[in-house]
Amino acid sequence: MKSLFSKFRWLIKSKFPIYTILMALLITGCSESANPAPATQSPVDMAPKLGVNSLSISVQFKEGDSKTITKNITFMNEGEGVMIWAVRKSVPWMWMNEADGALEKGYSKNLEIFIAPSGKAPGTYTDNITIEGTGTRNSPQSVVVTMVITPADTTGTGGDTTVVKKTVPLPPWDYTEYYNDNYNFRLRYPKDFQQKQLADATFGAEASASSTQVNSIRINIVGSLGVDYTAVTLEWAKAIRMSGGGSSPKVISSENGTLLDGVTPAFEMLYEARSSTKSSSQVYIYGVKKGSKYILFGAVAPLASAPERLQLWKEIAHTLEFVDKN
Repeated sequence: MKSLFSKFRWLIKSKFPIYTILMALLITGCSESANPAPATQSPVDMAPKLGVNSLSISVQFKEGDSKTITKNITFMNEGEGVMIWAVRKSVPWMWMNEADGALEKGYSKNLEIFIAPSGKAPGTYTDNITIEGTGTRNSPQSVVVTMVITPADTTGTGGDTTVVKKTVPLPPWDYTEYYNDNYNFRLRYPKDFQQKQLADATFGAEASASSTQVNSIRINIVGSLGVDYTAVTLEWAKAIRMSGGGSSPKVISSENGTLLDGVTPAFEMLYEARSSTKSSSQVYIYGVKKGSKYILFGAVAPLASAPERLQLWKEIAHTLEFVDKN
């Protein structure tokens, strides 16, 4: 303050009015105040962040198949800056069209994965595709790839090759039956589910219990059009998931098998859709391919309650059965 008054000593000794002197002191004092330092962003927040749309791939071949199946993995830079990425695998029956590259903020990469049985014997083969980014958050991430090779169909006169379907047992609860006479299949579900019109579904039902948490099941029939079932189920999971926002649903488990008849090939997928702004959920899908169509059973519930409902969903799905018109 002393130095400020010394600057204007001549003004104070002058005959200027006192309010003029005070105004001059005030303006000078304000002009010399220090500006606050600008806020800085954490170095971690400025780094790239790896996001992957699916953590599981599953394919199936017959023994002796020579075809190659192409799958896709989409990953993206959900953070800042430029992500320098690389992918690696360790088995000869799988390869990629690219092994490394760069992604700017907000951009994604659709990576093609090629899988071939390469003369392998019947069995189940697995390997990981590892995706990582230099100085990247949420890195590395692994995508589990499962290849199932089933025995070739036997032909000739040496033995009986007739396959007899098993009888599908009745469920352990009182049920209502849905029957589709276009494709001759039926599904049984608990009586406390009431039929309800649901979007993107041929048939829908919802648990009638007085709960604020949705527990719904549905059946959908869609054309395959040469598309693998994993792509079909992912699109349906996007349509029926409850979160309505956030990232795309991710596969957390998948399995190939048969219906309880022991003959008809079937598959099941479990997806998780997380959101920071809306409800997170799990979506369960079970299905078969019938001619040019996929027949799919689906169920969805909030993330907190879905695990305890999963067993019931599976019991309902496994009542799916093809029946003769006669």
